[in-house]
Amino acid sequence: MAVGCVRVALAVLLQLSVWLPVALQCSVSEIQTGQVIRLLNIMVQSENSSAASGSTPNPSILLALRLASHHDSDTERGMLARLQVDAVKRVQEGLPFSSGTVALYCLAMQASCADPSLTPAPGLKGGKKALDLRKLLERKLKEEIDNIDSKHVPLTSYYQVGLDILALCMMGKPVTSHSVQRLIEASDNGGFSYGGKYSVDTASVAVLALTCVKRSIKAPDRMVLRLKIQNTLDHLIKNILQETTSEGLIGNVYSTGLAMQALSVTSTSYNCSRTIQTVLERAGSGSFENPMAASQITPSLENRNYLELNKLDCKDFEKTLDGSVLPLAPPTAPEGVITVHYRVEDGIHYSFNDSIEVTVPVGSSLLQVMEEAAKISPAKFRFTVEQSSWGPFVTSIQVLAGNTEERTYWQFLTGSNALDQGVGDYKPYDGEYIVAKFSTY
Repeated sequence: MAVGCVRVALAVLLQLSVWLPVALQCSVSEIQTGQVIRLLNIMVQSENSSAASGSTPNPSILLALRLASHHDSDTERGMLARLQVDAVKRVQEGLPFSSGTVALYCLAMQASCADPSLTPAPGLKGGKKALDLRKLLERKLKEEIDNIDSKHVPLTSYYQVGLDILALCMMGKPVTSHSVQRLIEASDNGGFSYGGKYSVDTASVAVLALTCVKRSIKAPDRMVLRLKIQNTLDHLIKNILQETTSEGLIGNVYSTGLAMQALSVTSTSYNCSRTIQTVLERAGSGSFENPMAASQITPSLENRNYLELNKLDCKDFEKTLDGSVLPLAPPTAPEGVITVHYRVEDGIHYSFNDSIEVTVPVGSSLLQVMEEAAKISPAKFRFTVEQSSWGPFVTSIQVLAGNTEERTYWQFLTGSNALDQGVGDYKPYDGEYIVAKFSTY
């Protein structure tokens, strides 16, 4: 009988060994490190400016800075303090704090060696001296799952649900099988596609979350769930790889960073050197000047991922940043003007479809095109924006505003292709046709 038990145990160990992670060495060369340092400095300067202006800190940037090989310790410590203060303020004043945002705050704090469940909160109601962000995240995730159960969609998005599960798992908090099952079902039933396009970002975050959960499963009675997770991971990785372009980008240039993390934690083989080369070329042409965009790619350029947050050293860093950002190229003043064909369209109720030709200086952003159109014809082209981690986010055009409950938003397209940059970053070319279409997701 004892021999039989040993055989069973050995069989289980052999089966589990197939799932043990194997790190893929995929990172920039020593010669290319300077390009990564440049992106790190862009993030540092952005956050220092944000701190000076009293703006909300960006947890994704702190995550990227903490995972890097070179550090600006003062900036990172300052960001942690600002995140903690902001989290308490949001809770005390009832300010917007979506589940995914709470998850990113938790991950950033963990990466900074701070316990999210003990966030300093002097003056908190009830006489408590600390805010438990872990419990808050558990409640937020439950609200997401309850909404999926009743309305078949999350309160926010499956991207945020994936972040929630990832953050709770990284804090060592068991995630309910029901929550994991809902994420698995969304993957299997097309829940990661928006507007007919597969979301590599959502799939990649789901891979990180499910990999963390899979690694945490030790109890024999949960091995069936582990097998389900593995099957879903295989499916997700296949889908992610199918989104690889001929240049080596995965999805688009901005989803590639998270996709590389997903492929890394699952030890998936792909042409990593080609992907890195293309990413560095795009970085050299200015694709990652947006600090949020930089934060999404820098970890992967140094072969790091979010599942390594708990392994970071909290001691003083040996490699520090000098704080300078080398210019991409000698600055040149843009000359001439371009004409952009701009259309706003209600793609849901079909209440309007208005077009205009706008002339703006070469190098203008789409936001500037929109502003010029609104000056010419405010009744047809007026719009509102709010600041997001990616920059200005269009919330309404004319009288139509996006709504999370109705799952509506303003989508921007060039031809039939959705833009992969925000309105503040995208620079139209002469003669381009841009459409702002009120859509559902």
